[in-house]
Amino acid sequence: MNPVMVFLDAIRDHLDLHELPPVCSVVVTKWTDPITVQLDTSTLAETARALRVWANTLDEVSASLSRMPGGHSVHLRVRGRTPCGIPVEVYGAVPFSEDVFPDLPAGARQDMPVFVLRGWADRGEVAA
Repeated sequence: MNPVMVFLDAIRDHLDLHELPPVCSVVVTKWTDPITVQLDTSTLAETARALRVWANTLDEVSASLSRMPGGHSVHLRVRGRTPCGIPVEVYGAVPFSEDVFPDLPAGARQDMPVFVLRGWADRGEVAA
């Protein structure tokens, strides 16, 4: 069977099985990281809540953030595996704010604990 079909089936089944936040796009390839999901969110709190929901449905979850080279936006992401083992990256973009991301220069990427998303979702805390 074509690997892309396997990955399409896996993400479709995952979306059907879980009540997940709306997505803007799903990209499926046959490469090492076959599935990328872009969230349909715009604020930090919305994005953090959506990423937490996704994180709760994946195994081996990690989180990171990266400020785009132009410096105007930050991508928050979680990575993990569906229960059937397919790697998935889920991300959302939020506007850059010096108050929220004081130590994140343009072009930088940082790993972060998944629990940081809870603070942003609940209270809008500043990143460490």
